[in-house]
Amino acid sequence: MPSSTATEQSPATIPIPRSWNVDPTTEAVRPTRRLIRQIAESWGLPFSDSSLRDVELCAAELLANAVDHVREPCGVTVRWTGERLRVEVADRSAQPPVKRAPDDMATSGRGLLLVEALAHSWGWHPNGVGKVTWFEVAPDQSVTGDARLAALVFAAQVHAGPVTLPRYEVRLIDSRSPHFRLLECWGIYDREQHEYVRIPGSSDRIKRFYTESAAEAHLRYSGTVSGTDPNGSAEEGKCTT
Repeated sequence: MPSSTATEQSPATIPIPRSWNVDPTTEAVRPTRRLIRQIAESWGLPFSDSSLRDVELCAAELLANAVDHVREPCGVTVRWTGERLRVEVADRSAQPPVKRAPDDMATSGRGLLLVEALAHSWGWHPNGVGKVTWFEVAPDQSVTGDARLAALVFAAQVHAGPVTLPRYEVRLIDSRSPHFRLLECWGIYDREQHEYVRIPGSSDRIKRFYTESAAEAHLRYSGTVSGTDPNGSAEEGKCTT
């Protein structure tokens, strides 16, 4: 297999483009991205290993979008333009790809930000009843350093999905006694109600604990971890100021 270093020369002739169909399943994404890399290596293109990894990542994003939204077989084409490696994914949806903002709560389209960060260029065009989404990577272009790290971290966050925080958590409360002595107490904060859990039968007295461990123990053993009401009997170490 040819060595993939950035100092190699491009092929003297333009290789014949490779095209094939891919099943609309998530299991098909990984072998397809690997095949795209193998094609580039077999052509002897002057790509570094990091550039080929960028090709794989970008291809995976386009394939995942087609699988998630179209759910029909899509067509993949890999071609060498003489200057850049171009990967095209054709599907039967006329809906254009939408690039989301990084802080957009929707997960759809956020992977395109990774493609924009790693590829030389990307875009789409209508194709019959559907469209073709494509990207190009140049041999001398490889995103490195902090920019690459930021793009990869963002991709990991996208694929991990939204993080669901537990309803209740232990938080430190600074309160003063009637004698104005500063006391360190901990309370159980309810994220849904945006307030601290109160003592049963009281509308204004927060359930407090002298130690963080006492509050966490109450949180565990009262069943609050599963989302039930943490109001219960008083625990040892409760702060009643």
